[in-house]
Amino acid sequence: MGLGFIAVAIGAFVQAYRGSLFGSGYLAPPVFSAIYVGPAIMAAEAGGLPAVAGLTIFAGLTEAALSRLLVRLRVIFQPMIAGFTVLVVGFQLGLVGLAKALDIAEEGTSVYWAHVSVALVTLAIAVGFSIWGKRVLRLLSILFGVIAGLAAAYAAGLIDAATIAPVVAAPWFALPNPSFLSYSLAAPLLPAFIAAGFAATLRTMGVITTAQKINDADWKRPDLANIKKAVLGDSIGTLTAGALGCPGTCVGPSLVGVSSATGATSRAIAFMAAAFLAAFAFLPKVAAAIVSLPPEIAGGVLIFTSSFMITSGIEIVSSRTLSTRACFALSIALLLGLATQVHTHYFQALPAPWNDILGNMLTISLAVAIGLTLLFRIGIRRKDAMVWRASDALAAFVPFLDKEASTWKLNPELVDRAKEGVAEIVSHLKEGHFIDAPLDIETSYDSLDLLVELKYRGRAPHLGAVERGHEQAHEEAAVTAGLKSFGAGAHSDRTSVSVDGDEVTVRLWFNA
Repeated sequence: MGLGFIAVAIGAFVQAYRGSLFGSGYLAPPVFSAIYVGPAIMAAEAGGLPAVAGLTIFAGLTEAALSRLLVRLRVIFQPMIAGFTVLVVGFQLGLVGLAKALDIAEEGTSVYWAHVSVALVTLAIAVGFSIWGKRVLRLLSILFGVIAGLAAAYAAGLIDAATIAPVVAAPWFALPNPSFLSYSLAAPLLPAFIAAGFAATLRTMGVITTAQKINDADWKRPDLANIKKAVLGDSIGTLTAGALGCPGTCVGPSLVGVSSATGATSRAIAFMAAAFLAAFAFLPKVAAAIVSLPPEIAGGVLIFTSSFMITSGIEIVSSRTLSTRACFALSIALLLGLATQVHTHYFQALPAPWNDILGNMLTISLAVAIGLTLLFRIGIRRKDAMVWRASDALAAFVPFLDKEASTWKLNPELVDRAKEGVAEIVSHLKEGHFIDAPLDIETSYDSLDLLVELKYRGRAPHLGAVERGHEQAHEEAAVTAGLKSFGAGAHSDRTSVSVDGDEVTVRLWFNA
């Protein structure tokens, strides 16, 4: 446990350190993430702590690789897939929490109802403060739930001398003991940890985008370079956790929420938090108290956390109008994922290693969602065109784009940016007398970008560099807000000009 405190302390320091290779420069310290709970349990059952450590390191490497590919893989890193991933992780985590809270497999014991009552008290208090609490109290609802759960467990006789004995016996001060560390890879579980690394990447993107908005009153678009650093920094935290024999970490959305509610956004807070966590590593009594918490309390907390994740996932997915293709991709993927929990025996009967790969809810759901999304992109781009006179181009463009927006179900914010971007370019062309003939316009949309092409005979405008912007391919609020904002910006996200003789083509890309 002491090494776990050190792992989180290192992650907090890395994320807060401005200007470093890995730092995001924002108050977004990591926590042991729910994303890794399911995969870590599977790894522990398959190969014990060495497998947990080795596979967590692998997940960290996966996230580090993905941090370099955010732009190239924008077809995957889109709100639909991001929200779906959060949704599935919420389901997976909630099912684990229900098993603990309902004390499944122990229904016949004499203390069954006491266990369930403790879980219900923990969940009820946490939910109550989350709904009716004010500002910071709402964000501390889990802490109040745990305190209430401990009180209920003590009153029910679930905390006795045997439970407290390890805490009493633990010394106040001792050096962390790394002698137990060893590493192994359970190859069949690699896909599960790849999926976890992917989910952690999406979570970090959302949290850091939210942190950028909190820290910049004039925020217009996500700072992709900063987000790439943050994802890489998050991977360093997971790598460190794996090297120290702990489950993976990820930036804590609730901590960003606290900084937003209180207005305290200084990175000095993260440095101080890292110092406290490092100090806890040398206090075994603190670690023993955490380990001795009744599992029913953990079950109530997991249900509480998963509730936010499920609703956040739905909100992120619904932030974009879903096409028929997207509906089929997500629905089939979710049904297959749920089938792993309903028909467990079916997947267990599959030959190795397919039973481990296909029997994990997050792995099969994410793989099917991504695979079908890529498959259904065949023939997805839709086009339309018309010819305008240069004198009335602006007046004609607005109803033309409104018609396309209705047909293609474009996001209103995207349409507004396209109108402003085209207005800016056409005004520049007219004022500079660049156009010598009627202006052709062609628009196309592929669910990721709205492309507007302006074609005319004349001189090429001076638009500067080809790239005019970044090309982007409660507890969970920071993730939800950030992932919904990721990809948004003002006017065109990218602009290019090409010349063939006296024929000029100006292309404007608007990220959906």
